[in-house]
Amino acid sequence: MRWATAVLALCAVGGSAAAETRVAAAEPKPDTIADEESAEANLETKAPRDGLTFTFAVGAGLLLGGDVGIGRGGALSARIGHVATRRTVITFELSGTGALHKRGSDGTVATDSNAGLYAGALRYAGTSTWVRAAGGLTVFTANARTEDVSSRTGIGALVGGGLDLVRWGYVVLGFEVFGMASVTGDGFKVNTGFCLGLSYY
Repeated sequence: MRWATAVLALCAVGGSAAAETRVAAAEPKPDTIADEESAEANLETKAPRDGLTFTFAVGAGLLLGGDVGIGRGGALSARIGHVATRRTVITFELSGTGALHKRGSDGTVATDSNAGLYAGALRYAGTSTWVRAAGGLTVFTANARTEDVSSRTGIGALVGGGLDLVRWGYVVLGFEVFGMASVTGDGFKVNTGFCLGLSYY
C-alpha cells in the first residue's frame, strides 16, 4: 500500500511539472524591439545619445548656379538638436557653401554664398552611420565683398549622411556630406558639402 501511494505521488509531481513546462513553452517570448520602442514613446531614450546635441562641421563645397555657374569654396554646417528616440535626433541648423569667382576681366575676386536656416531630423541607421533631412529658408548672396553685392531669399531643402569615426567621451569626430537645393528670385541652385565635424552629445 505504501508503494502504491509513493508511485501515485511521483506521478502527480511529474504530471504537474510537465504541465508547467507546456505552459512555459506556450508563452511567447517578448519582442525586445517593441519593448524598446514603447519605452521611448514619450521621447525618452536610454541610448548613449541623450539630451541636447551640438555639431559643427567644416570642409569643402561646390555651388552650382548664380553668377558662378560652377564654383568651389568652403562649406559649413552648425547644428543644435535634441535626442527624440534611441535613433532619432531633431535638428535645427545653419548650413551653406560659398564659391570664389572673378568678375570679368578686371580680376576682382567676389564670393557667391548660399546659406540655409533649416529644421529637420537625423536618423541613425546603425551604431555610427546616419542620414538626415531638413527644410527651411535660404539666403543667396552674390558678389560679396564688392560694390555690386545683392541678396535674395527663398526656400530650400537638404539631405545628407555621415559616419561617426572616433568618440572621446561625449565628443565625436565624424565625416559627413550634404546636398542642398534652393529656389530664390534669381533661379535654382544646388550646393554640396564634404565636411569633418565635431559633435557633442
